Amino acid sequence: MSREHVIDPSLIHHDWDETLPPILEVESGDVVHFDLLEAGNQQVKPGDRFEDVTFDFDTMYNLSGPVAVVGAEPGDTLCIDVLHLEHGSWGWSGILPGFGLLPEDFPSGYVRTFDLSGKDAAEFDSGITIPLRPFMGTMGANPGGGVRLSPFPPHVGGGNIDNSHLTEGARLYLPVFLRGAVFSCGDPHAVQGDGEVCVTALEAPLKGSLRLTLLKRSIATPAFVTSPRRSGDGTPGSDYCTMGIASDLMEGCRTATRSMIAWLGEEHSLAAEDAFILCSLAGKLKILEVVDAGMWNVAMCMPLGIFHERAAAV
Repeated sequence: MSREHVIDPSLIHHDWDETLPPILEVESGDVVHFDLLEAGNQQVKPGDRFEDVTFDFDTMYNLSGPVAVVGAEPGDTLCIDVLHLEHGSWGWSGILPGFGLLPEDFPSGYVRTFDLSGKDAAEFDSGITIPLRPFMGTMGANPGGGVRLSPFPPHVGGGNIDNSHLTEGARLYLPVFLRGAVFSCGDPHAVQGDGEVCVTALEAPLKGSLRLTLLKRSIATPAFVTSPRRSGDGTPGSDYCTMGIASDLMEGCRTATRSMIAWLGEEHSLAAEDAFILCSLAGKLKILEVVDAGMWNVAMCMPLGIFHERAAAV
């Protein structure tokens, strides 16, 4: 029988450091309840403008964990079911000099804050409201390698993937590199568009519940299944998506597509040639984010509704 655990929100870390001892050990299938601090917690306050803020990038990301999963070994897969997400009472977004997709166009800093208390949409401007779709910008298994890594770029174990499709009801698959999987999450967002082009989402506190399940199989790259309401293009159901995380956009596209071809072969017995054609006919190549320290995240998404009698192992 699965158990439930509550993480102490004050126990945070700011880097991917495999020497950190786990703050919690769980069994496969257990549910963990997180209370996440937004990026820039205590650096940005409600009502602040850019001139009011002193950013400390060494402590900007507040990661909750690490959480160890009993029995996880390198080569396994960690499955994360997003059970519940609830955004906090306020949030902020901004432009930071030197960051984002267009640093030359926007050399000056800019910050604005939003009241989100009791709301399901952000009031952006007169006549403009944005429905809120909270998610965790960072979910990752420590990639190991004996090197302490910055929290900003995503990595082979996921990390700061800024995947706006990982909303309530979605599922994430992460490759495991260390014993225990060593999972952490953070960087909560109330809403974000694909790309996160200005470098920030609507950064906001978040309470979230995740189920962590150990799978004794290997995957080459992180992958995810969207919640049913997120599937588009007229196809019912969810999308199964593979991610390509790379410093070159085209390499990320190739990685995501190759991983999808491999999945179509393993789960649907398609020859590589047929799988490649299916990616072109039904696949949706998405840029998930382009602004995280030179590492881009691309997804190849396949609508599961096209598979009628074939049961996908997702």
